[in-house]
Amino acid sequence: MTPFRTTGILFLLVLIITLLAGCTSFTDEKNPNVNVSLTPGQSVTSYHATLHQPDARSDYVKMDTDIYNIGEVVEFVVTNDGSRTLDCSGNPPTFSVKFQPGHGTWATRMGSEKPNESEKSPLMPGASTQVYRFVTTGWDPGRYRIVHDCGLEREILIRSLPAAIPAATCPVNASNTTPWIIIDTIDDQYAARPFTIQGTTNFPAGQEIQYTIFSVTSENTTSSPGDRDFFTTAVQEGSCGTNTWSALGEIQATGEFFIRVSDTGRNATATKRFTVFPP
Repeated sequence: MTPFRTTGILFLLVLIITLLAGCTSFTDEKNPNVNVSLTPGQSVTSYHATLHQPDARSDYVKMDTDIYNIGEVVEFVVTNDGSRTLDCSGNPPTFSVKFQPGHGTWATRMGSEKPNESEKSPLMPGASTQVYRFVTTGWDPGRYRIVHDCGLEREILIRSLPAAIPAATCPVNASNTTPWIIIDTIDDQYAARPFTIQGTTNFPAGQEIQYTIFSVTSENTTSSPGDRDFFTTAVQEGSCGTNTWSALGEIQATGEFFIRVSDTGRNATATKRFTVFPP
């Protein structure tokens, strides 16, 4: 056997022994709440947020976030980031979750009240425990503290989300097919200042409607458009068949004015009067 091949085999054996000695995958048969399997509808949180922690070594408890919604799965692993071996209770070590019921002291929400001191296990520098998981379904909102048997603590916040608002249901009115346009109330305007006039219609979103603004003294509101300038605006999507529109304007003069709005085929028309004051 060549020296190169012998060296390679020895290196492989050393690597295998090292991996076996440093294996950190624990199974916990003593605490059924640890390492819970996910069920349909449960998920680990997908957002990231951190809280102020009670101890510098709280960072040894590795989590994606410190804030969870009720019903989500809390997932974490403990990694010894220090230079000294952690003396852990239990073999393998486990954890408990504490909460404050209102009188200022921490009570146990899940897990054992005290760690198993009859057995010990070390967590070497750089080594990690198994991945721990627990489900928060049915928990009350508030601040909780994970207490690990390696002498580590990390706090999390469990929050409740507001109830979903049911989607609005539109009344059925099949007979309301006649086209219409409504102009909203128009506030007093001021000369040389841009303004917006809005309204609603049952014309479909995207359809163009036209509008014109003219002085009360220029001609009667019921007269034909003639050579009056028209502008166009597109109908915007609304709800339940009621869509919206808006018209932009700027008037240099003062006095009483009308705005007339209609579709291009003049199937529906609306007119409203408003006042323009000096700037």
